[in-house]
Amino acid sequence: MSSSTSRQRGDALLEALVGVVLVAIIGMGSAYTASRIAVSHKFARTQAMAVSQLRQMLQSPSDIAAWCSGTAPPAVRIRPADTAIAPTDLSVTVTCSAAGTLTIGGRSIATPPQRVTLTVSSSALFGGNGTIAVGNVGGS
Repeated sequence: MSSSTSRQRGDALLEALVGVVLVAIIGMGSAYTASRIAVSHKFARTQAMAVSQLRQMLQSPSDIAAWCSGTAPPAVRIRPADTAIAPTDLSVTVTCSAAGTLTIGGRSIATPPQRVTLTVSSSALFGGNGTIAVGNVGGS
């Protein structure tokens, strides 16, 4: 009888150990998922800041003309959620190209507006390849 009781105790201890291991694995998986979500949220937040500022910059035709003529555009400022960390200024690259001849309703425009693309890069702030481009990207 004593060997049967000790065997049952051993089985219960083994079952408890398996239960603890399973709970630990589930806990580690949950912690990993939560950390990936937090990183993804951080990248989405900084990307949204950059896109918003680049779109705002594209609203001024006189500035665009100056940038296409060689004047440097203003920097994009990314403010981290943690106010203890200083904001980061990123330089903006301007790409201008002629759109060619534009025909609307059978009428041709010899000098249509230029295609303009504003680009900022920072893999640390944006994740992935780290490049955000706003404008007529890949348009025809």
